[in-house]
Amino acid sequence: MIRNVVAIVAGLIAGSIFNMALVSVSHVVYPLPDGIDPNDFEAFRTHVETNGMPTGALLIVLAAHAGGSFVSGLVCGLVAKRAWYIAAGILGILWMCGGISMLMMLPAPIWFAVVDIVLYVPAALLGVRLGGVGTGTVPQPSAAASS
Repeated sequence: MIRNVVAIVAGLIAGSIFNMALVSVSHVVYPLPDGIDPNDFEAFRTHVETNGMPTGALLIVLAAHAGGSFVSGLVCGLVAKRAWYIAAGILGILWMCGGISMLMMLPAPIWFAVVDIVLYVPAALLGVRLGGVGTGTVPQPSAAASS
């Protein structure tokens, strides 16, 4: 039981660190114009409403969101020592709820919103699958079956 709780918490922490690292990269590659304080959300929202965001910045954000969900599932699988799909699905849904709340606060192109929402749960499930395989607890296809 304790291992399961630790797996979920560790997954959330690792995914959050990954997400924030890529978002920080986005701010370096696509810096905000002079005069906009990155800690002032209202100023940032106004800037995005007025000017939008570069496609490259949106792609980095997609990678941060899907990657955070993937890393959450991966760490969860490694700590739980199994492909724990229910926990990964819950982690993916939590990430998706965060993404939906951001989409409600910041304007985004429709393509971004759709892709963003669709990627969270599959990314977490893929992560936990790979985490479970990494622990040797998920059966891998045999060579004879693939021939």
